[in-house]
Amino acid sequence: MSIRTHRYLPVLALILAGALAPQAQASGFQLREQSASSQGNAFAGASAGAQDISSMFWNPATMSLFDGTQVFAGATYIGVHMDLSGANGTRAAAFDPSVSQISGGPDLPNAVNQPTVPALYVTWAASKDLSLGIAVNAPFGFITNYPDSFIGRYYGLETNLKIIDITPSISYRVSPDWTIGAAFIARKCNATLSNMVDFGAIGAANKLPGFTPGMEDSKATLTGDCWAYGFKLGATWQATKDLRFGLGYQAATTLSVKGNVAYSSIPALLSSEVQNGGASASVSLPATASLGFTYDINPTVSFQGEVAWTGWSKFQQLEVKFDNGAPSDVTNENWNNSWFGSVGVIWKVTPATSLKAGLAYDEAPVGDGHRTPRIPDANREWVSVGAGHAFTKDFSMDLGLTQVFASTVSLALQSGDTPASANFFRGNLTGSYKVGATVASISAKYRF
Repeated sequence: MSIRTHRYLPVLALILAGALAPQAQASGFQLREQSASSQGNAFAGASAGAQDISSMFWNPATMSLFDGTQVFAGATYIGVHMDLSGANGTRAAAFDPSVSQISGGPDLPNAVNQPTVPALYVTWAASKDLSLGIAVNAPFGFITNYPDSFIGRYYGLETNLKIIDITPSISYRVSPDWTIGAAFIARKCNATLSNMVDFGAIGAANKLPGFTPGMEDSKATLTGDCWAYGFKLGATWQATKDLRFGLGYQAATTLSVKGNVAYSSIPALLSSEVQNGGASASVSLPATASLGFTYDINPTVSFQGEVAWTGWSKFQQLEVKFDNGAPSDVTNENWNNSWFGSVGVIWKVTPATSLKAGLAYDEAPVGDGHRTPRIPDANREWVSVGAGHAFTKDFSMDLGLTQVFASTVSLALQSGDTPASANFFRGNLTGSYKVGATVASISAKYRF
């Protein structure tokens, strides 16, 4: 029996492409929510160290702006929603028209879990000019869960991606006006991902007896993990006593994911072609660069700005290799570079209390032709407010709140005409997603 197994095995290329590329409030599935204090003014000026040591996430050089030993701990709740409406799924035109419709309702309320993102920063001023630090963050991640009967089940069911960074950092003041910094990133990735495979359609396309599209669905579940390593660089410049700029850069990293795929069931006639087993893929996470400033208008009011670039254009294609010797599965992604920009203001109402506000725009890297149910990304505009209060000279807390408004975006996935087409057994899928989020964060800071 000669069957093109690499086009349907676990659809791993689509799974990994949808989950291992950086969502919640930043482009792709990048998590910008790493600081409650910066959340309050839409992360404006974060790269310039506008507020506290949490700015080391964007720019390690900012550590030298803060004295003593300091600890920052926080958590952010991301109430993201992605509601599907008007969905329609059909099989490729090559199949009998009587089975062309894929079952499943046209509407589905939010299938995105609301995660809480932790962040921890510790810095130590080893001397007047030298600072050391370490951070623990979750910079990428996403969780979606669709029911097994979901109309887009062949494109995705569960996506559970967790990435934790451990980042030791160093910063040095080279002159009264300049600081520089660097950081090493140790990145741990864990993923559990699943989708349905239409074995009925596969058997029918290969003219096997008794196979009908939609009658032999099987859930394919991938579990995998890996470690990856990278670095950050940064600098700050105190242009005047009231104006400071900061520049941060994070290098691209490669996730060499190894895992196992398991099927809930395998038809007997396909058991020699389809087997549970191992798979691997190399996935590039993009480089990022950010430039920010903070300007003290007067002793009580400061103005901030931030612009950031994410190099998603590296994410053009994904190749998945199978341990059982089946041909590699290649998926074209065609993502684009994306931009983020924000402005914000901080008002010191009293020496101990600050109020904050900010506006931001975040660009999505994926277009209609490549958007999938796993990450139905969209351009976003958001409004942030926040407050901070110093209870003592060494202890303070911050609250941040953001409302994210996003465009209604379309699914326009096409099956193609032949089994050689990547989506032939997944079918055509159309519909609209309404995307938005409410984000709330809290943090505490202590200086020893």
